[in-house]
Amino acid sequence: MTPGPVEVSPSVLAALASPSIHHYYPRFIEFFEETVEKLRQVFQTKNDIVIMQAEGILGLEAAVANVMNPGEKVLVLDSGPFGKWFGEYVVNYGGEIVELRVEYDDAIEPADVKRKLEEEKDIKALTVVHCETPAGIVNPIREICKIGKEHGVITIVDAVASLGGIDVRPDEWGIDLCITGSQKCLSSTPGLTIISVSEEAWEVMEKRKKPIRNSYLSLLDWREAWIRNKRFPHTPLVAEIYGINQAATEILEEGLQNVFDRHAKVAKATRNGIEGMGLKLWPKKKEIASNTVTTFKLPEEVDDVEFIQRMADKYGVLIGGGFRELKGKLVRIGHMGYNATLPNIVATLVAIEKTLTDMGHPVKFGSSINAALPSL
Repeated sequence: MTPGPVEVSPSVLAALASPSIHHYYPRFIEFFEETVEKLRQVFQTKNDIVIMQAEGILGLEAAVANVMNPGEKVLVLDSGPFGKWFGEYVVNYGGEIVELRVEYDDAIEPADVKRKLEEEKDIKALTVVHCETPAGIVNPIREICKIGKEHGVITIVDAVASLGGIDVRPDEWGIDLCITGSQKCLSSTPGLTIISVSEEAWEVMEKRKKPIRNSYLSLLDWREAWIRNKRFPHTPLVAEIYGINQAATEILEEGLQNVFDRHAKVAKATRNGIEGMGLKLWPKKKEIASNTVTTFKLPEEVDDVEFIQRMADKYGVLIGGGFRELKGKLVRIGHMGYNATLPNIVATLVAIEKTLTDMGHPVKFGSSINAALPSL
């Protein structure tokens, strides 16, 4: 029950074990095209879909690298470690960071984004994380991206821990580059970055002073090779394509709204259960708490590393610790994708109760489940 990679279904595991075939075999070309179309439905977009052959970080870096010229300003919305990380890409490619930061238990306010964009007239792009996994909060990307487009900037959204578990609408909300990974809400294994790319984003890439070409980071290479000619810029990860195709199939068969409702129900039960034990949620307010990961504070006398290890060893439930700036300040329960089920949450809450009691912080047995029941 970590915030990713998540467990995957037996059918996804079976798909990953399919016989490997040559990537230019006609049936694989058709299969890759079919996979792209399924992912387009999951993204709820008519924009182009690119499946980059690496974990989600590749897509986040590529988005910045492909649209920004050295010396240009990028508004970096920093609401957690991954939001801050975008700034490192900007610096790496010679850009100038304009930062808007909030405390890591809070979300970005759209009004502050508008104010910043009006103060800084020449911002090229903005970056924002939808679900800041280390903090368990969600940013209002619908409102933020609308403001961004009103000010003529390219909008880059990290939806790695939200898309497929929370409603995300790139076309309606004005998201130029929407990036996710295969290993979280989509419920396949790590190894793929999926990006929706708007026409405006393609134009900006082409007009870059030195467009990125002949590079693993190049989105234009994917456009030229796959989108226009049904070829590949390099050998795709055949097994991972089998896996993500099956994962997308399962999401579409369940129905997107049903998937979103399932995540919302599980998240509410988790938050209620944590509070029912007398523990404090990390987000400043529940309205910004994510439906894919719940973060909370342990009692001061309980060491987080020991707690996580004991719970895994004795009760067979693994959750996540803090990350980067939030290490040692909170712990995280991932309830995304295939993991987002009520039986999983019940088992997790009971394991937390028992582990806290084992470590000298008694919790009334069943208190979390009683608190979660109204959501179950």
